Amino acid sequence: MKLNQFYRYILIISIVLLAGLNAKGLAPIGNEEKIKLTMGEREWIYYKLNKDGLIYNDIGGQYDINDSIQVEIHSRTIIGSNSKNTKKYGFTVQINGNDPLELKYKKNKSKLRNSDRPGWDYTKKGVWYLYLPVQDLMNLEITPIDRKHVFLRLATSRIKKKGKFKNVLQTVNHQNKIEIKTVRTGNQKKDPIITSWYAVDEENQQQFRIKGPSKIRVFSRILFGDEQIKNAYYLLVKENGIDLGTYYFTTEISSESLVIKSQEPVSKWRSIWLTIPEGNHYYTFSLPNMNENKNQTVFIRLKEWDAE
Repeated sequence: MKLNQFYRYILIISIVLLAGLNAKGLAPIGNEEKIKLTMGEREWIYYKLNKDGLIYNDIGGQYDINDSIQVEIHSRTIIGSNSKNTKKYGFTVQINGNDPLELKYKKNKSKLRNSDRPGWDYTKKGVWYLYLPVQDLMNLEITPIDRKHVFLRLATSRIKKKGKFKNVLQTVNHQNKIEIKTVRTGNQKKDPIITSWYAVDEENQQQFRIKGPSKIRVFSRILFGDEQIKNAYYLLVKENGIDLGTYYFTTEISSESLVIKSQEPVSKWRSIWLTIPEGNHYYTFSLPNMNENKNQTVFIRLKEWDAE
């Protein structure tokens, strides 16, 4: 099975669920080299990505077979102590032996320390997420793409859903909305559903001011032009100006939905969940500079979740 086919399947199932808060750390198989990074009293274990790569087996073994989980891949590299610049690094991720996906990051220095190597400094983390059913995840292999020192931490959490939706959120600068009409197949007698979305593309990003604590579901879908063939896209999310994570989606054209003004078709929607900490925070949505996002238009819609 191709990687895109695999992701299309797992995302369709998992997008209706809400991620839990308590992520559990994972260790690769074998006696791999690990380091302890600290900041104040907090500490995290990272594993060094060697030339042979890191392999994680039975990732969902601690969960029930019918659960869906979120897998987080946190990554960092070393950086000069006096460096004010960013550092580039990358690696590939392969799930269940499918086609590998290449991830690349550009990060500046963090405040984390390693007591065993006091002369080393580390970048801020790059984060990549997977949402999938336990029964579909057997193993995951991560391999280097160059000779740079890369350190990884994987964590999982069970995805939960308990509550109901409240408000649809508006952008801080009240950007123009795009209306999308959906006509449910087999229900032609009912009125079409009209929903409002915000457009994100290479030149435009969208920002929301959100008060926490709260749970937010972020819906996204892409515009399908006349010659549109790509069905994969990325969405970069920042919290208060700091990268929160890059999310990867695959989708397919919707036979029920289109943009009202242009009559252009759109994809089926995909979604992620955000946990908003207490206080007021700014969340910015943009397209990272990746090949899959070239000439892409992504529509987003945010809804607040009222947890029980």
